[in-house]
Amino acid sequence: MPSQRDRLRVGAAVVGAVALLAVVGRITSSEAPASQPRPAPATMRALPQRPHLPERWVTQQLAVGHGGGPLIFGAGSLWVGAWPDREVVRIDPRSNRVTARFPAGGMNPTGLAVDATTVWVVHPDTDEVVRVAPGTGRVVARIRLGPLPFEIGPGDRRFLPSLVAVGAGAGWVASARGAVARIDAASNRVVAVIKLARQVPEGIVVAGRVVWVAEGGHGVARIDTATNRLLGTIRLDMQAERVATDGGAIWVGGRSTDPSFETAGAVARIDAATGHVREIVQSAVPTGLAAGVGAVWVTERDAGGGALECIAPDASPAGMTGLPALGELAVGGGAIWAADRHGSLVYRLEPDRFPCSAASVLTGPAATP
Repeated sequence: MPSQRDRLRVGAAVVGAVALLAVVGRITSSEAPASQPRPAPATMRALPQRPHLPERWVTQQLAVGHGGGPLIFGAGSLWVGAWPDREVVRIDPRSNRVTARFPAGGMNPTGLAVDATTVWVVHPDTDEVVRVAPGTGRVVARIRLGPLPFEIGPGDRRFLPSLVAVGAGAGWVASARGAVARIDAASNRVVAVIKLARQVPEGIVVAGRVVWVAEGGHGVARIDTATNRLLGTIRLDMQAERVATDGGAIWVGGRSTDPSFETAGAVARIDAATGHVREIVQSAVPTGLAAGVGAVWVTERDAGGGALECIAPDASPAGMTGLPALGELAVGGGAIWAADRHGSLVYRLEPDRFPCSAASVLTGPAATP
């Protein structure tokens, strides 16, 4: 890792009467495990331009009950965690209608994931993961997460799951206490528990043979799905608060800790095959992050409500302001789906004029166990 970070000049183009600014930004590279090749330096691109949002961009507004949970696109549908209602809501992207509501399988659900055959819901109160049939809402499996292989306090080994992702033939359940359990999707049995270096993971995704766990200010941890071993941690000059993947890239969003950044947030792109940090893009602090095909979409807070930004390699980041206050985000089915941060609505947004192009949302980044 270079002893002195490179500095690039960054242009910030802002619509309105604001003058063009120039700042010097630092480059951040990954800290790979010793067995891995040293990463190439990341590059940093200019801040996004934000033209006025045409009203036609918001083409649908769907009531989903009391929201607050994640949005997941998978198995041809959009899935919404309506956690205050203890429900999972299914939206058909072709008809733009809510086609199913069914119980989440217990009290106080948190994490949500979807594979080809079931919906996975995490329940920390009962230390279990519930798998639900997407067509009927019937509970097909309840998987108990046994005690941790280490103590948090005297006699305290509760798992307390918080997040779940699917891929590599398994469900991967992150504990709020610094562990990830591997559940075999065929047998519904916990086959491994991997201890993380840090507690309270912020996000989890699976890309190929690696599970990626966002760990806030400590970076992104990697788990090898072939050996169930921790590969190491990639350090970033930002808080790893959200993570998404399209299979080829890992996108990480959160608050920037780099004092040279003129914005509060940042989004990093990491090569999924090598673990190298390819670039870091300045942004507002993400309220939602979802990977499409070759691009990532970010919802942000804005002075007028909400904003939506598109970031892709070899394209200038671009965003739209003037949206409602937006939170959780998903892409797929030819559209961008964003939850109202202050209510119970899901908006369908059309991508036709973003530089990322409409092709980035034709399918979601599916991971089939």
